[in-house]
Amino acid sequence: PQAPPPVPPPSPSQDPPPSPVNEDAPQEPIKRRRRTGEVEYEIPETLRLQRQLREGFAGSAFQDKLKELQRKYPERKTKGHMDGLAFFEAFESLTLSVHTKVLPEWGLGADWDGVREMMARIGEALRHPKVRKMQEEINVLMGLPRNANFTPPAKGEEIFIYRPNRDGPVPGSSRALLQDEDGDEAHEFFVEDQDGELRQRGPTALDDECWYQVVHSPAVVIREQPDEKSKMVGRKKVGKRIRIQRVVDGKWLQLHHTELVKLGVQEAWVLLDGTEMGLAGQQLLNRVK
Repeated sequence: PQAPPPVPPPSPSQDPPPSPVNEDAPQEPIKRRRRTGEVEYEIPETLRLQRQLREGFAGSAFQDKLKELQRKYPERKTKGHMDGLAFFEAFESLTLSVHTKVLPEWGLGADWDGVREMMARIGEALRHPKVRKMQEEINVLMGLPRNANFTPPAKGEEIFIYRPNRDGPVPGSSRALLQDEDGDEAHEFFVEDQDGELRQRGPTALDDECWYQVVHSPAVVIREQPDEKSKMVGRKKVGKRIRIQRVVDGKWLQLHHTELVKLGVQEAWVLLDGTEMGLAGQQLLNRVK
């Protein structure tokens, strides 16, 4: 018996069967991981994300505000001019407003952390010509050079933090305010005398010094933020005094700027209430004169 004739190979010109996947349909992010364990987006996934961003930057809400900023800061490109920094700060906030509408749909944070994570996930895909071309279109819509590399601020560098829900903390004065007979509030008041000199009138809130002494043994921890998990920036041994700027909620002491200079930090806090350490009803420091 004769063997059956061999099956001819497919013709090079023959089109491959259509893919059952619709690239434009919403899909779960592709879970390719780098050696560091971070998720990376494949090219189709990155293009879908870019289309959403391009739509946001092309919208009138963004474009109208961008043009307004460009008119408001005409000297922004002049080296050393104040317009440059002012424009950059406003521009960062404006661009973040677009990202905050898109990134949550991808499971990313609506903040600069989310933007940084996005950039890390599309880093490899940006090598592809289609992805690179799409990024160039987005750059133009953002008012950037076509071949610019958009880089979000490094963590900790944000001057302003965008709060889409308007839930940001509103800082109060570090010292109590005084009130004059007209109902105005200030730390102290000055009036002009007959010679045209300004002289202080009434009490002042600036002469008071607030000191606390450590009573907890062996020492208290000085932290970067009013949080028990915050980074430690120093310690004060029992018996030592420390100058305080203000007391917050009867729980935390914010250190005076003279103490910050010694520590070499911008901000520092000490826990006052011992409840957080299992010492209910006890204070770790006592106020002294």
